[in-house]
Amino acid sequence: MNILLIIFSALSLIFGVYWYFIHVPNYHGYISSEGEKLKIYLDAEKLLTLARKNSEEIWILDVREEEYYLMGHIPGARNFPHDKVDQWYSKIPKDKALILYCDLSLKTQNVIVFLEEKGYNCMLNWGKYKRWNLDEVVEETISI
Repeated sequence: MNILLIIFSALSLIFGVYWYFIHVPNYHGYISSEGEKLKIYLDAEKLLTLARKNSEEIWILDVREEEYYLMGHIPGARNFPHDKVDQWYSKIPKDKALILYCDLSLKTQNVIVFLEEKGYNCMLNWGKYKRWNLDEVVEETISI
C-alpha cells in the first residue's frame, strides 16, 4: 500500500510540474479593448526605446514579487506584485497605457483581467520576463 502511495505521489508531482511550467498557456501579446497601439512594443528593442523615453503616458509594470524585480527587470519598469494587485491598482490612473510582464504570462493575464474589471482598458500582456533578451543595468540598493 505504501508503494502505491509513493508512486501516486510521484506521478502527481510530475504532472503538477508539467502543468504549471510547461502546459501553462502563453498569453503574451494579449491586448485589452484599447490596447492595439501597444502591440508595437512586443519587440524588445521597441520596448527599450520606450523605456529610455521615460514616457508618463505608457507605464511598464513588472508584476513579479519584489525580490525578483530587484534581481533584474526591464529598464523603467515599476514593480507592482501580482499577489497584491488589490492593494496597488488604485494608485495607477485609468488613463495610463500599461505594459505588464511577469515570470509567467498567466500571472500577468490574471492581473489584466482584474484591472479590466476595475475599468482599465489600455493594456498589453508583454509575456514572460525571460523574453527580455537585451542587456540591462539594474542599480538597486536595499537598506537594512
